[in-house]
Amino acid sequence: MTRTFKAVLIAAIWVFPACAVGPKYQRPDTATPKEFRFVVGPQEAASIADLPWWEMYKDPILLGLLREALENNQDLRSAAARVAEASSLVGVARADFFPTVGLQAEGTYGQQQAKNYRPGVGPSGSLNVSLGISWELDIWGRVRNSNDAAKAQLLATEEGRRAVILTLVSNVAQTYSELMELDVELEIARRTTVTRQGTLDLFTKRSLGGVGNDLEVTQGRAELAVTSAAIPATERMIALKESKMSVLLGRSPGPIARALSTSDDVPLVLPMGVPASLLERRPDVRAAEDQVMASTSSVGVAIANRLPKLSLEGIIGLAGPTFPATFSGNGLNWGVGGGLMAPIFQGGRLSMQEQAAKDRLAGAVAQYRQTVLTAWHEVSDAAISVRKLHEIAAQQSIQVTSALTAERLARLRYEGGVSAYLDVLDAQRSSFNAELSLAQTMSDERVAMIQLYQALGGGWQDLVPVPQKKK
Repeated sequence: MTRTFKAVLIAAIWVFPACAVGPKYQRPDTATPKEFRFVVGPQEAASIADLPWWEMYKDPILLGLLREALENNQDLRSAAARVAEASSLVGVARADFFPTVGLQAEGTYGQQQAKNYRPGVGPSGSLNVSLGISWELDIWGRVRNSNDAAKAQLLATEEGRRAVILTLVSNVAQTYSELMELDVELEIARRTTVTRQGTLDLFTKRSLGGVGNDLEVTQGRAELAVTSAAIPATERMIALKESKMSVLLGRSPGPIARALSTSDDVPLVLPMGVPASLLERRPDVRAAEDQVMASTSSVGVAIANRLPKLSLEGIIGLAGPTFPATFSGNGLNWGVGGGLMAPIFQGGRLSMQEQAAKDRLAGAVAQYRQTVLTAWHEVSDAAISVRKLHEIAAQQSIQVTSALTAERLARLRYEGGVSAYLDVLDAQRSSFNAELSLAQTMSDERVAMIQLYQALGGGWQDLVPVPQKKK
């Protein structure tokens, strides 16, 4: 190897990397509020979203369902496959850093020229075995930018997988809470049906005794039909929710185990942390930023494609007319050199590719900012929902207590001949509706807490064994 070639090689390794073209990545500017609009719990740096899901949710049955979902959910498996694909594409991009080496071997044997033209010349053969090496010098940073774009795309895909986990954990927890609320509604409907059946029996008995009338019986039967219809309607909703949960768990539709009564499986006090930490915690925000990074590097690739490409090439091989001659000392052939290729005219293709890359970068920046705005919006909505639904539930609890008391007093007054039958029916209707409203509000409050945990970026952690309780 000559001194000149060595000098060129050293320059390629140490000087050319400083010539990278293209924009440098900068995180897009966003307006970050100093504090969340609605705060639930103490104002502190720590956030409930710092807790992994197995510490956030306390119900052991729910924890089991979450583990099953993370093991079997098909959307999550698809996301994991996308991460594996992106990882392989990083390897594809990284390969351009290295020289390409190829082996070529060919041999021929035959009568090359007719004896009519060259009498006495018989068949001959040739054998050629060569090893070719080619290496593109990354003068303008095309290879590095391409590699950086692939790495950023891998990071974005991994954050996308974490976003799938976060959504999956949230959906399982919400569906579980909704199932438990439907169980409460079913219990209310069954209990109220028994009560109204007793009222109808009372009306019927009074009518047969000549004290009441058929209008009382007819009205009582109509009210009984309302709660009786609510039973199969609620059972239908339960079956639909169980089917939805089964899909999340990656299994065929079937019954879903759950606790017998609702419990506060999420804390009532939820420290939300500081807004700035939200940008580092939420997978969708981080994925959007990774897309900006990938698009930034892609602009550098597009610019470099418009500039000359310099490559080093070399070949070493063996050649000869016969097998022994080929592998003798005289069969060696070799050569080194370089090549320069510069695009002159391609009909504007390269300039349009550069412009497309810049437009793609602008779109990625806009998408990042929109994702951040959506994050603020979701946190704000979930926080106000938690706060106000808690206040609503407190008032509805008073309403239920008063309605049940009014129902009991109305029945006593009716049996004592003081009140009309309509007072009893109205009181029963009010208590039934009040109990249903309270059950739905309490479920909505738990769902809002789950949504706040999700909006703050909690619940994306990978699957780990659930800690066992000490006996």
